[in-house]
Parts: sequence; structure tokens; C-alpha cells
Amino acid sequence: MKLFIFAGTHTDINTVKEIEARLQEAGHLLCDEVADAEMIVSLGGDGTLLKAAQLAIRHDKILTGINCGRLGYLCLLKQEEIMHFDSRVKEGIISEKTLLSCPYAGEEHLLLNDVVVGKTNQGQSADLNLLVDGEYRYNVRSDGLIVCTPTGSSAYNLSASGPLLENDTGVFGVTPICSQAKGVYPLVVSDNRSITISVKKDDANVYGDGVFIGRITDSITIRKADRKLKLLVRGKGNINH
Repeated sequence: MKLFIFAGTHTDINTVKEIEARLQEAGHLLCDEVADAEMIVSLGGDGTLLKAAQLAIRHDKILTGINCGRLGYLCLLKQEEIMHFDSRVKEGIISEKTLLSCPYAGEEHLLLNDVVVGKTNQGQSADLNLLVDGEYRYNVRSDGLIVCTPTGSSAYNLSASGPLLENDTGVFGVTPICSQAKGVYPLVVSDNRSITISVKKDDANVYGDGVFIGRITDSITIRKADRKLKLLVRGKGNINH
């Protein structure tokens, strides 16, 4: 199989070389260009896989991960299981993951986990309005709002006491972060709806899959993307597989 290796910046270089050698010994061809590969293999944790996902989405390639990091919930196997790579690939399933579409400054950002609209400095809350399909839901002063996919529901969203969503349920989660308001709770909404977060006062930062996208003073609208990510996962796994 033709593979493109995407190694995390914190992944040990000797570990990368060892995995590459094992894959080549097993008969795989390692490509220098993503376009030439059949599959992208992420070497790192879930953070690295999220970065590799951007390549996979852009080039419409299958993505899988070898966990060389800490958590690796989305990875196919651990680095010490590299000898089982071929069997895991054969036994695995390609899960088509729903993506969030977040337009900003004329560019569409496609995210696997979440979009976070939050405060711009540590000593100040974000004053935000939430609208679903243009219908006002609530105002909240908080550290921010998380909009997540089922895949991302077990990440930052869960840490903020948001709902854990089953894959392929056709919903998004919306979760306030450390809300100061009473009666403001996490929501589960159909992924066919648009979610608009507007800034009532001052400004707010926007992050996609943990990466800074930009700062807004008005509003941003998040929808289900037209494209999906093809992620090779274990045949039987956690709720997000």
C-alpha cells in the first residue's frame, strides 16, 4: 500500500524512523507527496491526527493513526502494536466522519472535532448570543461556547460537561464553558441546522480543532460541511467509532 507519513512535531524522531522501517519491511511504499498515497498515517496522538485530517480532507484521502502520544482515542493502534498494522487495516472500517464548516474571512474551515468561540483574555468573559436556524436561544456570559460533532463530543466538549454523542446520530452538541448564567445548559441540535454565535459586547476568538482561526466582533455561523473525512478505525471501538 502507498502510504504518506504525517509525524507530529513532538513525536520522537527515532520512533518515526522505526515505524517507517517496519512499514517498509512489510512491503508498504512510503510516498513523499500526499497526492501519490492511498492512505495518510498519522504518527502521534489525537492532536496530530487532527492536523493530519486537514491534509486528508484537502486531498480526499483515507486517514488512520498510530498512537505515539498520550490519548490516541481516534488512532487505529498503538506504536508498540506496529507489527499488527496490516491485520488492523484489514479488520478496520472506514468511518465517514461529519465535519463542521466554519467560514471566516472568505475561507471555509472544515473541522473534525469542534469550533470554540471564546473570550479574548483571561480576565474577561465572552458575552455571546446563540441562535439556531436564526432563532434566538439564549445569551450567555462565559469562557465561551463549544460546537462539536459526535467525534469531538468526547474531547473538550466532554471536559466542559457537554453531552457525549453517538456517531452517525445526525446531531451537534453546543456547550457553554463555565457559564455565569442560570438556565443556560448544553444543547443537542440536528446537524441540518445552522448554529450562529454572535458577540453581544466587545469581541471573541474563534478556534477550530484547537487552532486559532481569528477574532470576531459580530457573528459566525457554523454548519455541517458538504464533505466528510474518511477515517480508518477499529472494527469495534468507543462510542465515537
